Parts: sequence; structure tokens; C-alpha cells
Amino acid sequence: MLIYDGDCQFCRLSLEFGIKNLPIFPKYVAFQRITPEDFGLTQAQVRSRIWLVQKIPAGSKQLGGHLAAGAVLKMQPSLALRVMGWLISTPPTAWIADLSYRLIAANRHRLPGGTRQCKLEDDYFEK
Repeated sequence: MLIYDGDCQFCRLSLEFGIKNLPIFPKYVAFQRITPEDFGLTQAQVRSRIWLVQKIPAGSKQLGGHLAAGAVLKMQPSLALRVMGWLISTPPTAWIADLSYRLIAANRHRLPGGTRQCKLEDDYFEK
């Protein structure tokens, strides 16, 4: 399941783009409609980035930010998209993808469709 910020218009537009343009897309839910702890996450984590998760068992791998985006791309039938997902997820290109994701997420309130609700709190860079 993909968890996203349902109050952020930029996030919603990004989600809609993925749903419309990717043949395979996971189930998705706004973090405002779930209890993050059911997925092994905190409120700060779900506010800071997208997450691709499995509900319990405890200790299951949760993928956040660029790793979640990379995993979604690796699900696609297109070889080009799968390669892009691999690049996003594998160092050293993953370091660039992570930095890019963090910069976009930290400034999403300034991007097209962004609003005050999109602005991240100071705990964004907390892991």
C-alpha cells in the first residue's frame, strides 16, 4: 500500500499522475485515514514522505521517499521504467534521488498545486 499526504494538493496531483500513467499501481491511502503505527510508522514519518508498506508483521520492510517511488517503477512492465526504478534505488544514483526527493518534499508547498498544508515541519529530516 502507498501512503501519501492527502491534504497536500501537490502530493495528490503526483499520485493522480502515477495512477493515470503507470499500468501497475499499488493500492493507496492518505495518511490522514490510517493509524500509521499499524504500518510500523510514526506521524512524523508519514508527514515527511510517501511510504510503500505492508500491514504487519512487525519488522516488515517499509520503503519511504525515493525508495518507494523506485519500487513502484520496478513493478512496471516497461523495461525503461524498471531500469529507472533500479537507478533510483541503487547507490550511487540513489543518493542523488534521495537528495532530490528531500528537496522537492521540503519545498512542495512552493510547487504547482502546493498549498500551506503541504509545508513540512522542521522534523522532516528526522529519520
